[in-house]
Amino acid sequence: MELSKNNIKILVPVPLTHEFSVPLNQALHFNNAYSTEIILLNVVPDHSLADRIMNSTKLKRNNYEASARLRLLANNYFGGEIPGNVNLKVVNGQLVPSILKEAENQKCDLIIIKKAEKLKKYFNLLKAENADKLIAEAVCPIMTISGRPACHRIKDILLPVDIFKQTDNKVAWAISMAKKFSAKLHVVSVVEMDIKPEDSLSYKKCKKIENAIRKEGIEVDTALLKSGKKSMAKAVLDYSTELDPDLVMIMTHKESVLIDNYLGSFARQIIHGSPVPVFSAVPGKETILEGFFSTLSAKAN
Repeated sequence: MELSKNNIKILVPVPLTHEFSVPLNQALHFNNAYSTEIILLNVVPDHSLADRIMNSTKLKRNNYEASARLRLLANNYFGGEIPGNVNLKVVNGQLVPSILKEAENQKCDLIIIKKAEKLKKYFNLLKAENADKLIAEAVCPIMTISGRPACHRIKDILLPVDIFKQTDNKVAWAISMAKKFSAKLHVVSVVEMDIKPEDSLSYKKCKKIENAIRKEGIEVDTALLKSGKKSMAKAVLDYSTELDPDLVMIMTHKESVLIDNYLGSFARQIIHGSPVPVFSAVPGKETILEGFFSTLSAKAN
């Protein structure tokens, strides 16, 4: 993959409510940097096998009504003409498995979701536990929005770094997005011990990443935080409040989990505590960055 590649496919699960436009707005912001194909997905809650057999007419009516409502919302949003790069889809099933299946079938590069700040009904927004499950099991990055969406031009991206965990995919995504949006990257790590910054492994890893980013011609700075009595996540969130970035980028799975399909506490605290969107990268195959990670690793060394 070359960093100059422009096309990305974005899956946008949406409720059929006034919250419909929030993740869609964020997806459309990527049109400023990439050529995008956007899939607006609504999941109609699945029924038991008996219900599907006995109430097939009702199920068809529910699907028809959801499709009509989705098209109406999209038509109103776009002023009567839905762009050619925006596709609408309604599926039956459980919410999280349906999103994951559609992302895999469509070979999506990114999923953008609006996460519920409080527990809401199944068909409205993703509850916290559903968002965690979706992020933990996804094979492509997920951007979660719980507070304010990122602006149409992403100018500052915060990259927390962990000395024990893989960072190549996260940094590769950050470099790609920084180039496309002309953004500045802010690399930050947290140390708990009272030692000189230049002697810490965190500082050395941050400097390696900083050097790799600078080689790409991107503006970057590095900060090393002392957590004191705070958790690592709280230290990062406090620093994020001061910096006020447009996006926080973390790594899930191998960087933040202990077992398969388990979202670690650091990732969970950042995702649910950040007022700005959080981009959760994954260390597996990511379609628009495939083949770039080995190059990045060589540059970092």
